[in-house]
Amino acid sequence: MRTRSTPLLALSVLRSTAGLISWASPAHSWRAFGLGPMHQVGSAGVATRLFGVRDLALGMALHHPSADVRKAAVEAGIAIDVLDVAASVIGRRAGAPAASLAGVAAGATLFVVLGVTIIADSAAS
Repeated sequence: MRTRSTPLLALSVLRSTAGLISWASPAHSWRAFGLGPMHQVGSAGVATRLFGVRDLALGMALHHPSADVRKAAVEAGIAIDVLDVAASVIGRRAGAPAASLAGVAAGATLFVVLGVTIIADSAAS
């Protein structure tokens, strides 16, 4: 897996930024992702920080010197993001507003597309 690819850099920057913002300021990340105001800052803040540190770690792993580690991080991210999209669908079926979930599902879908592109590019090389 190449260390310098536009999709890899984009995924790293986007995922790391989403993770850092979510960990540093859960309330701001909720608004940035279109989830609206955070009503239960305590519980929701903890869950948001858990998401944030996960994405920050995955984003930083994309800079690891080992191609195997970078590939594993991309593959793990794809699996996690597919589950994030599924969680959005489950949330919608449970009554969450579609507008609130659109940003989350769109972001996860973008990460899946970038991850699949990275894997396909590395297979073609």
